[in-house]
Amino acid sequence: MKRYDFLLLIFLTLVSPLAICEDLTFVKAELSSLLNHGTTDRTLLVAFPDQNINRLQTSANPASYRRRGSYKSSTWSKRITNQIGELYSLQKLTEWPMTEVGLHCAVYLVPIGQSVEKTIARLEQEQRVQVVQKMNIFKTKAYKYNDPYYKLQSNMHNMQISLAHGITTGRNVTIAMIDTGVDIDHPDLIGQIEINKNFAYGISSGFSNDMHGTAVAGIMVARTDNETGIIGVAPDARLIALKACWPSQAGYFEATCNSYTLALAVNTAIKLGADILNMSLTGPKDPLLEILLNKAMEKGIIVVSADPDSTKENEGFPASLKNVISVQDMRKSESNKKIQNQSINAPGQDILTTLPHGTYDFISGSSISAAHVSGIIALLLELKPDLTLDESRKVLMNSAHALCSTTTKGQNCGINANMAVLELCDETICLQKL
Repeated sequence: MKRYDFLLLIFLTLVSPLAICEDLTFVKAELSSLLNHGTTDRTLLVAFPDQNINRLQTSANPASYRRRGSYKSSTWSKRITNQIGELYSLQKLTEWPMTEVGLHCAVYLVPIGQSVEKTIARLEQEQRVQVVQKMNIFKTKAYKYNDPYYKLQSNMHNMQISLAHGITTGRNVTIAMIDTGVDIDHPDLIGQIEINKNFAYGISSGFSNDMHGTAVAGIMVARTDNETGIIGVAPDARLIALKACWPSQAGYFEATCNSYTLALAVNTAIKLGADILNMSLTGPKDPLLEILLNKAMEKGIIVVSADPDSTKENEGFPASLKNVISVQDMRKSESNKKIQNQSINAPGQDILTTLPHGTYDFISGSSISAAHVSGIIALLLELKPDLTLDESRKVLMNSAHALCSTTTKGQNCGINANMAVLELCDETICLQKL
């Protein structure tokens, strides 16, 4: 490497906002290529076990220099990724240790003219490789309502949030939200974001101007009693905002993510010890993300994902993964069908929430539905910190069934926060807030 290239790399590591993305080892130009949709069909993600990963997180000398960030690739793993690149004629774009599952990951670009399918088939026979897959693309599932004068949606009233807040507000519960960025200076979100990281910096350096993440965050943790705007489902929960998705265009609500950015974000959520992981997005089945999400759930993190209720082959994950709490917009689902199939119905049409620059508007979609459920689970976890996945799903399902029994036959029934809280209070001690 030329001297000035080496000095530039050091400079980027020290001063670039990307330094907060602890999992990344990259050259900036390569990262832009990695996030370029035009090369997605030729981008492969490869992972293999690396026993050195956990050893790198401690030092024999407590007084020794502490490196910047918590992750570092071993010399052995870098040698393996170089060998794979040379052996299979691949361009290595980036590599990083996925610490929570003991895997070292690398992303390669298949040259033009070289068969992607044949390259994957050859790599699947490589004994050192555990995972080889194409780079998958994921989409957020929500949209902005067109009519700015549509009357206020009563979703919070229907779920009896005010009654639930008399008992619990999500205090001491941490929600990790993997989405776009969030307007952290929004009047209803100031002080609500405990940690924020941008894993899509190479293609979307902004954070506070992103619409989708701001809307989802507002549903979950918007402040109460501040004489401003709306209230959130769990206003006293702590939010970790992990940007792994980027807007399709500046100022657009729709956003895109991929296997690489999502994997970095999930690994970070596990490392930071989140209680709930909210993923208001959907895409194709993804082997590496499946490994990471299973590790998250093994550690007791409750994972909530938007269910688009779509028959498209490239949608449905991670909501389709076993033990992920799948959530659908209650007005889009067939009558009671989703309740019976273990997918939860929640409000998702014309919901007033936060948008960048201190604004508000009505938003719809299963992304918003998933945010409601993550917020209610935060309420339940305050009451019972050791709440299990099965317990939370049972309480949520029962609250929907109870609501169904009091509504018109055949009408879709969403969850009710107050009923869920009261059912849990039958099993634990709940103190009425003053």
